[in-house]
Amino acid sequence: MRFLEAGSLDGAQVVILGAPFEEASSYRKGSAFAPAAIRRASQSIESYSAIFHADLKDMALGDAGDLALSPQLEEALSQISEAVEGFLRVGQRVVVLGGDHSVTIGVVAGIRRVFPQLQVAVLDAHSDWRDSYDGSRYSHACTVRRIWEMVEGRVWVAGTRSFVGNEDWSRYVPIEDLPNKLDPSRPTYLSIDIDALDPSLCPGVGNPEPGGLRYEQVISLFQAMRNFTVVGMDIVEVHPPYDPAEVTAVTAAKLVQEGILAFWGK
Repeated sequence: MRFLEAGSLDGAQVVILGAPFEEASSYRKGSAFAPAAIRRASQSIESYSAIFHADLKDMALGDAGDLALSPQLEEALSQISEAVEGFLRVGQRVVVLGGDHSVTIGVVAGIRRVFPQLQVAVLDAHSDWRDSYDGSRYSHACTVRRIWEMVEGRVWVAGTRSFVGNEDWSRYVPIEDLPNKLDPSRPTYLSIDIDALDPSLCPGVGNPEPGGLRYEQVISLFQAMRNFTVVGMDIVEVHPPYDPAEVTAVTAAKLVQEGILAFWGK
């Protein structure tokens, strides 16, 4: 079942948007190919979720395709921000397919213009806490730091096992504790860097880090967040050139399916 076949943007409850940007990557390139790979991988999964007892066929889904993004980082983030804001302003929810993790900075910037009280949950193998990296404050190594600034500290991260040493340690928590850090009364955004999962499960990433989350732990997080007002989510850092068996892309597609049904299919 290709989960992006259903519906047009008119009347869509959930819009899926590709952000094929990789210019902020610090190591391996390839995440620009991720939106297409995740769409292709979605053909391998069923539309029905036995976990959430809901079916994508019953959802009003729209596929906005991929943004034609500038190679200039700050301009690309502005394009992403404007697109996401436009969907939210008409009451739609967004699922963004990255791209490297810098795209989340643009997404959060757009959401905050609609939901100023936004809080953010992040799954990531890396702390992404650098103030700048390789001369850029918008590198994917700076994503959590930039989000922390935008949402006035309302960001928590799980799955992290790579740090730089000067983090605000209160932001980094076990995944089981993540829902307890969030305020159910606030609009919530979830960002999933696929390298948060163990690289033996998802090898097709730009910066693999030993150890990591199990797929079942991410699903348990979805279950714990079902009563939150989730306004959007993303899946970033899938690198198809390093994913020869396509298992990382399939996992990403499955998480998109389960996330949509968990947060908006009830």
